[in-house]
Amino acid sequence: MTGLIIIAGLVVGSLYALWWRKYRFPPRGYAQALCYHKISKRFCFEGTWTTPDRFFSQIDFLIDRGYRFIGEDEFLTSIEAATIGAEKMLLLTFDDGYTEVFDYLLPGLEKRTIPFHVFIVTDFAGRENAWDLSLGRRPFRHLSWREVEEMAGRGASFGSHGATHRDLTRLPNEECAVELVRSKSALEDILNAPVRSFSYPFGRYNDRIKKLARAVGYQAAFSLYPSHPNEVVDRFALRRNGVYVIDTRSSILRKIERRPFSWFEEIKCRTINGIAVLTPIFKNSSANRDR
Repeated sequence: MTGLIIIAGLVVGSLYALWWRKYRFPPRGYAQALCYHKISKRFCFEGTWTTPDRFFSQIDFLIDRGYRFIGEDEFLTSIEAATIGAEKMLLLTFDDGYTEVFDYLLPGLEKRTIPFHVFIVTDFAGRENAWDLSLGRRPFRHLSWREVEEMAGRGASFGSHGATHRDLTRLPNEECAVELVRSKSALEDILNAPVRSFSYPFGRYNDRIKKLARAVGYQAAFSLYPSHPNEVVDRFALRRNGVYVIDTRSSILRKIERRPFSWFEEIKCRTINGIAVLTPIFKNSSANRDR
C-alpha cells in the first residue's frame, strides 16, 4: 500500500510539474470562454457531451456566483487589454453546431437572456455528422440553415468551424484556404453579416494555419487548450474551457478560477481533446481500407 501511495504521489507531482512548466494559470483581467459540444438526453458512449439539465444547472450556478455571460462583440473587445474583473465575464460557445442546441437549449438561454456563439461545420448544415467516427454510436444532426437563421434572431451569433471539419494542420495551404473561405462565405450569405471568428477543428492549429485565417479575413480564432503558455493571449489561438459530462459545478470553477487542482482540470481536458484528435487519423485509415 505504501508503494502505491508513493507511485501515486510521483504521478501527481509529475503531472503538476508538467502543467506548471508548460502552461500555468491564464492571466487575470481577461474574459474567459466555455466550450460545449454535444447535448443529449440519452447516454452517449463518449466524453464530449452533457445533458440539458446538467447544462442549465451549471449555467445558473455560474450566474449565482456572479459571472456574466457576454456576446462575441464584447468578448473580442475585452481581450484587447486586461481589465479589472473581466475574468468574471464568460463567452458561451458550442462547437459543431448540433441541432440539440436549438431543440433543448435555445428556449432556456433565451429566457435567461444569455448570448451564445455557435461554430458551424457549413458543408454539413442539416446533415448528420458523418465526418466523426461512428464506433456504433448514434449520429447527431447539424443545425439546418433555417435553424441558424432563427437562432440568429434569438440571441445566437455564429462563427465558422470549417467546411468539412478536417484537421487543417494535415492539409496543404490550398485546401486549408478552401475550408476557411468557403465556410465563412456560406455563413455570411445566410446571416447577411460578417463572420469574424473561427474555431479550429479538433482544436488543432499551427503558425501556418493562424496566418491563413488572418489572411482570409477572420478577426479571431479559437482553440480549446492552446500549445502556448496560458499567460499568453493570442487572438488567433484563443483558449476555451471544455465542459463535458464528467464535469460538475465544482470542476467548472476549478477551470475558470485559480483554485487547488485547477491544474488537474486542464490536464484532464487536454487529455480528452487529445483523444478527439485521433478522429481524423482513424477516419483516414478506414477510408484507405475501403478503397
